[in-house]
Amino acid sequence: MIKKAFIIFLFSLFSFSYNGLGKTQDNEKQSELTVEADDSLEWFEKEQYYVAKGNVILKKDGFTLKANFVRANYITENGENVLKNIIAKNNVILTKEQTKATGQFMTYDLDKKIAIITGSFQTLKSPSGYVESKKIIKYDDLENKAEAEGTVKVILSNKTVIFADKINANLNERDKSIKTAIAKGNVKIENKIKGNNSKADLGIYDSSTEIIKLSGNVVLTNTDSKVSGASGETNLNTGISTIISNPNKKERVKGVFFPRKKVKNGENN
Repeated sequence: MIKKAFIIFLFSLFSFSYNGLGKTQDNEKQSELTVEADDSLEWFEKEQYYVAKGNVILKKDGFTLKANFVRANYITENGENVLKNIIAKNNVILTKEQTKATGQFMTYDLDKKIAIITGSFQTLKSPSGYVESKKIIKYDDLENKAEAEGTVKVILSNKTVIFADKINANLNERDKSIKTAIAKGNVKIENKIKGNNSKADLGIYDSSTEIIKLSGNVVLTNTDSKVSGASGETNLNTGISTIISNPNKKERVKGVFFPRKKVKNGENN
């Protein structure tokens, strides 16, 4: 078996200055960027980028990036090489504190602090919940925003599951938990603990009230009933769902209520 090369490199040797994810560094302070790789580490001085290949591990200012391929692009300012963006491919894992993102392709803009993860399947996990997508997840650390598109699945900390074609979320600055979110297209909300399911074209979630407002072909289902209408809302704290008709369109609320099954001793469930 051919033994692979193992490389540890300090980019600070080339006077790199860099602002880490979500942190503002002193402009006068040199910041180290360490990279390990099984296969190779190449410096393209004229083109101004570095490439690391083979089980790459990149660490900087509290975050760790793992991938099979990493390219770091930089520019020269005032005699210093300043990183501008990072590209990672194949088995990408980005972690910082309690947040973890995975995917097959990732770009990170160091100035705007925007990470974009694309591919057939990507995830974002934090203490506030879990997001997965089959197309794209975009995370804006400066604006505290996140969006996902392509058969999106979100699991909130209270175990409520939201499905949609696309979800845009505003995050709390302190802990990056979801503050508000808008789900569009084929929205489905499941709460197995409460035994409720909701469907709609659009859902708007507010964490301060734990209420999801629904509109467009709304259907609310639980073990005892199925109710439909133009709009409604689901309270995630109480499990109570309400349907609202549209008087302008003269639409009526429709409901079907199921009788409870009886057990052998004759008592209701």
